[in-house]
Amino acid sequence: MDISKWTVHEMLKHISELPAKDRALALNKIAGLRPYLQNILQITYHKNFTFSLPEGDPPYTPMNVPPNMGMNRLPGEMRKFQYFVNNDRLAPIKREKIFIDMLESLAPEESALVLMMKNKKLTGPYKNITRKLVEESIPHILDGEV
Repeated sequence: MDISKWTVHEMLKHISELPAKDRALALNKIAGLRPYLQNILQITYHKNFTFSLPEGDPPYTPMNVPPNMGMNRLPGEMRKFQYFVNNDRLAPIKREKIFIDMLESLAPEESALVLMMKNKKLTGPYKNITRKLVEESIPHILDGEV
């Protein structure tokens, strides 16, 4: 299994589809190889991280291009989360515009994942990637919760 070319969607879907007994080890190993996956799970499940965005999903147009063509990847967009998480230094309209622009630049699966992160719960193809699983496999990313 060569995960070096997998998207975040493919990694999380793969882990979620594994038998329950194998998920924690797989998540630990893959997150160790791909630190951005730890960041994604930390933003999703750490109680101290809150999105400075309005409730609900924003109006955006999902990208409609063939897979792997002309789109950004979530790992490359992670730096933008500084504007969305625990941020009141940016004007709300500017923050929301950056967020929508990011969603529209990602593959539809990754845009859906970002919205799940915002809602603090992974669902659908990632429903087995729970907070409990993160606590078991990579507990250090939840350190410092208040």
